[in-house]
Amino acid sequence: MTIPVVLQLLSAMMAVSHLLCLLPLCLCVSGTADPVIDGVHNPVFDQQALLGSHNVEEFTELPQDVRHTRLTNLAKSHDHNNNDIIEPDELLVWVVQSFIFVDNDEAIAKFHDHDENKDGNLTFSEIIHVQFGFNSLEELKDSADFGSDEEKNEALELVDDDVRRFETADLNKDQILDEDESRAFFLPHNYPHMYPLEMEKAMKGFDKDGDGFVSREEFRSGDEVDDQTRAEEMAHFHDLDLDLDDRLSAEEVFAMGDNDKLAKDEVTHLLEVCDMDKDGKLSIEEIVMQEEELMSSPATDYGRIIHFVKDEF
Repeated sequence: MTIPVVLQLLSAMMAVSHLLCLLPLCLCVSGTADPVIDGVHNPVFDQQALLGSHNVEEFTELPQDVRHTRLTNLAKSHDHNNNDIIEPDELLVWVVQSFIFVDNDEAIAKFHDHDENKDGNLTFSEIIHVQFGFNSLEELKDSADFGSDEEKNEALELVDDDVRRFETADLNKDQILDEDESRAFFLPHNYPHMYPLEMEKAMKGFDKDGDGFVSREEFRSGDEVDDQTRAEEMAHFHDLDLDLDDRLSAEEVFAMGDNDKLAKDEVTHLLEVCDMDKDGKLSIEEIVMQEEELMSSPATDYGRIIHFVKDEF
């Protein structure tokens, strides 16, 4: 892939990332599926929320009684008071745990993809090579194979962000990341020692006047969006503005990628979909009855966790 093509992709990724962060329920750095696509709730997100991640095809090929048994036993494993009911707090714990599973699974896959020499460690040169095609940071900086100075500056800005994230994730400062440290590099929202850097990065995309806060105007996307999108943006701004001062702090902007907030919203949605008797909680039967609802999307990417659940509970 030529450098101009790489930079076009990088620019597109930066633009898409900024737009996604304006949508409700965004999880900007996670491997979790988008909860809403074109205004419609994404069933893949429900699948990941309850069952973890990967290879739904294998699960769907199992006999129905086996699928139902495994889903029943998975639900029972989260029924901490053993009353065959999943209360909202139990469902929240379940969803958060599944998100963590999905995130970690994604981070491990990225670690192995970037560990080119398969020595169990990740160097920044390997990251540079996988992501940009250069053998070192110095080679990238010295390269003249860029379409323009602007494209080169965009690439170097992205690399600078990665350098700082790598250095922060490298807790023992040995200039390599082991598998555990690499999770913090790929999943900075899940690791408190990465928060300050991520807050700074999040603010850089919004705080145009550099006053340390994001105003409503700065939070707004361009004038080309329709009225519904604009209303959703402002509703999202209001949700993030916890202290009601009509501006967003770095902490409030950072909360856009918070798994806990995402999980609470997903619990609300799952109760709406699966709670057939509307008693505010889910019976094991209600969860199993919604199997087809949760597996209705052809764009599937979940299910691996179900394979670790025994057929007998």
